[in-house]
Amino acid sequence: MNKSKVLGHSDESGFLFAQEMLGGDITAAINFDRIQKHPVRGYIIFEYLLCDEKQKVSPHSSHPIKYWKKNSKKFISLYEVAKALKAHLYLVNYAKKNTQHSDEILVIKVIKMSPVGIEEEMIWKTNRQEFSKWFRKLNRQCL
Repeated sequence: MNKSKVLGHSDESGFLFAQEMLGGDITAAINFDRIQKHPVRGYIIFEYLLCDEKQKVSPHSSHPIKYWKKNSKKFISLYEVAKALKAHLYLVNYAKKNTQHSDEILVIKVIKMSPVGIEEEMIWKTNRQEFSKWFRKLNRQCL
C-alpha cells in the first residue's frame, strides 16, 4: 500500500525554524528542493532555479554558469551530495505560472562538474505540459 500523500501546501516552516535558530549567522547548509529514489535509477535530486520576471534571462536562456561566481558553492555542494549518493542531479530552470516566460522550462542533467562550472551536461528545452508529463511519470515510477 502506498503511504505517500498528495502535495497540499508548501512547507517553509523548517527553513524558517533554521533561520531563527541561526540568529542571523551565515549558513553552512544547502536546501534540497526535491530528492526521490527511483527503483532502477537510484536517487534523483532536483534543484529548481526560478527565473524571475525582473531578470533579463528566460528559463531557456539562463544557465548556472551565468551566475556561477555568486552561487557556485550551492551547485558544487549539490553535485558532491549527488556523487556520494550515486544520484542523478537535475537543475530545472522555470518561471512562475502566468508570467511572460511561464511556458519555458530548461532541464539540465549534470553529468560532471568542477569548481569552475558544469563540464558535462544534457540539456532539454521543454514547456510546462511536456515537463509535467515526464515529471509525473518519473514520480509514479518512484512510488
